[in-house]
Amino acid sequence: MNKKQDTLVPVFGALCFFLSAIEFVIPKPLPFLRIGLANVPLMLALDVLSFKAFLLLAVIKILGQAFISGTLFSYLVLFSAAGTIWAALTMYVLHRIPRKVLSLAGISMAGASVSNCVQLFIGRFFIFGEGIRYMVPPFLFIGAVTSLILGIFCASFEEESEWYVHIRDADSPLYIRLPDNTNPVAHPQLRLITGFTLLTALLFIPGLPAKTVIFCAGFALCLAEKQKIYWIPLCVSTVGIVLCHVFIPVGRELFLIGSFPITSGALLNGLEKAVVLQAMIFLSRWTLQVRIRIPGLLGMALEESLYIFKQLLEYKDKIRPRHLITSIDELLLGLPFIISNPDAKRSSKLTELLPGVKPF
Repeated sequence: MNKKQDTLVPVFGALCFFLSAIEFVIPKPLPFLRIGLANVPLMLALDVLSFKAFLLLAVIKILGQAFISGTLFSYLVLFSAAGTIWAALTMYVLHRIPRKVLSLAGISMAGASVSNCVQLFIGRFFIFGEGIRYMVPPFLFIGAVTSLILGIFCASFEEESEWYVHIRDADSPLYIRLPDNTNPVAHPQLRLITGFTLLTALLFIPGLPAKTVIFCAGFALCLAEKQKIYWIPLCVSTVGIVLCHVFIPVGRELFLIGSFPITSGALLNGLEKAVVLQAMIFLSRWTLQVRIRIPGLLGMALEESLYIFKQLLEYKDKIRPRHLITSIDELLLGLPFIISNPDAKRSSKLTELLPGVKPF
């Protein structure tokens, strides 16, 4: 490796969003249970980015996933933030170990294990309560298996991808050139005030009936704008949350399943947690149609990542599952944004803001 390609952070960020969007529509029993597809660009970036740029990519991944899935103002962003940061730090430290001693699959499994433990700890306090202990064994097992598979995939991608070899072994820094992109939303201030007001009411007004009304309001707002409703993930995650609470009997016994009591308090607690979480997601999705600008290097990198992500979505049909590495490689090689001339018109301003990257 000759040069750290820090100005390519938005490309890796866009890949995180692209893979996250694919994973978002996959049904899962727990709302924070992920296959971890969005961690693939993080692993690929280990040998390409400096530590500062790598941390910037991790933060972009967190914020971008929250923007895309509409979970920025929900509990899920806590799971994503804690899991991603701890996994990123773990993987970056371990990647210093020679690959002959610790493979990329081992690095992936270590990062996933740390991330999963952190998310389970947070889930204990925010969503599932004591019922989380029943989910620990399958959650950690699934995480170990998926992280092993992803680590093996990343190792194969590093060896077979022409695009990756090109950016990793480039003798000179590469740059990004993007066109201007604006898509304003009508009455952004009113939308932000309405969204934050409903979210505040959701958190502080007690009782399932009031929270259900706010959930219906968020659902109606998204429906009015013809936003796509992912019914299967919504139903599966709701059932998963309720079932976790059922394992902790509270209140009046309703009936028995074998010798296990199903209680009214447990069902209501689980249903309330599920309603709050889904309401947060719908309200966040509606509110985040406003273009929220974040100042500085982070905001610029995030905006560029989101733009490249939208372009990648136009070519999603070119991904061939049977030839996954080849099709992803062809997609990345076809991106018109990566250039070698830093003086090209409308080149990324990250060229000027990221230290240590000088024109060749």
